[in-house]
Amino acid sequence: MIHTAEFSIQLDYEHINFRKDHYGKEPINQILHRHMMKGISSVEYSNNFNASCKMVIDIPLILNKGNVEESDYEQVERYIKGALSIVYGDEQLFEQHNLSRVDYRFDIEVSDENIRNIYFELFRKLKKKKAHLEKKIYFTSQYHQCKSIHTIFYDKEQERRDKNEHIELWERGMMRFEVCVKKDHLKYKKYKKGELRFLKDYFKKEKYSNYMNKYILNICSTGDFYSYPRLEAMIAAMDLSIREKSEMKKFAKYVSKGNLDTPTKHYSDSTYRKYLKLFNEHGINPITIPPRYKIDYLESLVKQTAL
Repeated sequence: MIHTAEFSIQLDYEHINFRKDHYGKEPINQILHRHMMKGISSVEYSNNFNASCKMVIDIPLILNKGNVEESDYEQVERYIKGALSIVYGDEQLFEQHNLSRVDYRFDIEVSDENIRNIYFELFRKLKKKKAHLEKKIYFTSQYHQCKSIHTIFYDKEQERRDKNEHIELWERGMMRFEVCVKKDHLKYKKYKKGELRFLKDYFKKEKYSNYMNKYILNICSTGDFYSYPRLEAMIAAMDLSIREKSEMKKFAKYVSKGNLDTPTKHYSDSTYRKYLKLFNEHGINPITIPPRYKIDYLESLVKQTAL
């Protein structure tokens, strides 16, 4: 569900004066920390003409749980309004916010660290580019990104360790898939599609499902992973023509020697899509598990992404 959000709010001088009168030059984040307002960080900007603040909210931290539901929205809203009331003396400021970023995420527990590492290697074989999203790999994270959207796949527990940060209970053993919706995309959705840039609208399960389906499931197959011998036996048992079975095996071999882009050197676009569709229809991922791992099967991590 939704994980992190960033928004900006225009401030009047009365709000700036309230903060200065009550807290002097004390930093906003220090004020929030002193009032036990965890999960919110804020920066204030001002010039001769206007002032605004930017807030970043960590929703699981606010709720103190990993599984965020649409029904949690009212609690989150009250919490944010409480923070605005403390800092600026006006909880109604929240009604004027404009989202500038939303992060959706899907976590699935894989308790065995070695298995998490295998999954990460398998996902290295994803296509380098999908539509307008290009793949980049940074140590233990994989991105598909453009200016307005990016997706990430990574080991959340390992990421915390790498940064020497506290691992929350709901982050232990988790493989995470994220879709980050950036400001340019949100602005486009508002001005071209009439979709409001309010947290409440992007808190909806329907919105979450749409983004996960469009960006995660469009990049990652929902098929399970198999070793090549196991996959070969499964293809042999399919009710398909001899030629189709042979080409599916070739397709998987090409992928094993490179990645999901490799078969495009041997097939036309339409033929490539045909065989990729056949794999998907039979619940099989054409990315095979390398022999050195000595396992025949791993379940897809993304089957339940948008449920």
